[in-house]
Amino acid sequence: MNVARNKLQMILESNECNACASVFDPLSSRMAESIGFNVGILGGSISSLMQLGLPDISLLTLSELADHARRVCQASTLPVIVDGDSGYGNALNVTRLIQELEFAGASGVTIEDTMLPKPHGLEHPLASLAEASSKLKAALDARKDESLAVIARTPADNSQPLNSILERVDCYTQTGVDAICAFGLSNPETLTAIKKATPLPIMIISYGDNQLGNSEALATQGVRVYMRGHTPFENAISTVYQSLIDTFNEQSGASSVPHLTSKRIISSFSHQAHFDQMFQTYDI
Repeated sequence: MNVARNKLQMILESNECNACASVFDPLSSRMAESIGFNVGILGGSISSLMQLGLPDISLLTLSELADHARRVCQASTLPVIVDGDSGYGNALNVTRLIQELEFAGASGVTIEDTMLPKPHGLEHPLASLAEASSKLKAALDARKDESLAVIARTPADNSQPLNSILERVDCYTQTGVDAICAFGLSNPETLTAIKKATPLPIMIISYGDNQLGNSEALATQGVRVYMRGHTPFENAISTVYQSLIDTFNEQSGASSVPHLTSKRIISSFSHQAHFDQMFQTYDI
């Protein structure tokens, strides 16, 4: 019996909305569990930064993700949902993804319908319904432990119209997945529409301010897992940078190193500007 996976299944079957911790290494997983979080998530962007020091541009490999996930998931009994991106390929690749992440100890895996890596010249590329559904069906068939939650993720922001969101939610629901993940959702009317479109539990990944309401209000809309950004990792990076500055200043007597926000630090040292230029050069 996998204790963490059973915990996540109980969350999905409950009537409560659970705050989701962004975890990025074994210690943060243990901290989140000790503090009282009932669920955590290992984001793909965070894995890329932790493993490669690179931005979230689909350079992380499945083996690198699985190795990182194993260390995070097995550090505690906190249920950890692992970001499986688009499955690292087609339905066959998704089969391998599920096998690797199940062995690593993931309690849930999100699989999104975005086309990754981003094809040439397409601004917001989404996979066809047939392609996305085939990946989800492959994920369900691949798992040996049915308590491993397969979660279908789709953008719920302005990158696709509401009718497209609802069509995808309905289609993915019919595949038999365990939950629907609405990425970037900030509009309460969109949440209400999604709730009407599916009987499945809903997971929300949101950034910044929104008008979705408190946990009680979200629970009535079918939301069972709610994650708001990767603030712990950003704050950790900021603290490391400041500590290095303080140590350097103390040992060298200098004080010329600039103080930066966490987002500027991550952008600068992951060489985001370099990759932005490459994206423009090759129209990616």
